[in-house]
Amino acid sequence: MRDTWRVILLLLVACSAFAQNEPLLLWPNGAPGSEGKTAAETVRVNENGEHIISSVHRPSITPFLPSKENATAAAVIIAPGGGHRELWMDHEGYNVARWLSQHGVAAFVLKYRLARDDGSAYTIDGELIRSTSA
Repeated sequence: MRDTWRVILLLLVACSAFAQNEPLLLWPNGAPGSEGKTAAETVRVNENGEHIISSVHRPSITPFLPSKENATAAAVIIAPGGGHRELWMDHEGYNVARWLSQHGVAAFVLKYRLARDDGSAYTIDGELIRSTSA
């Protein structure tokens, strides 16, 4: 529980130094296991104009902070879904975060690496898949 409060405090302090809705890289010098992966994220837009992202190699968190007038001191981290193959960033991330921040809750949208993405080196349980050479 103590670590959870440390993470929340770190996020709030970090966000106060950055502009609203600007993504903060979780590993500015490269995420463990993603070193050397420079391919750009794949972004597609569905028929409703919503952004769906895959090929994430630079995980980040984007803050949506409430105004000081309606802040409740509550905070949540939102992890958009997509079956570990893609992230529905607008529908299950940014839209939810905007609504929460308008209702006094600080929301942080997590963009995370995907275990079922083509060529992923990760599994759902968090173990790095190491390639073996013969």
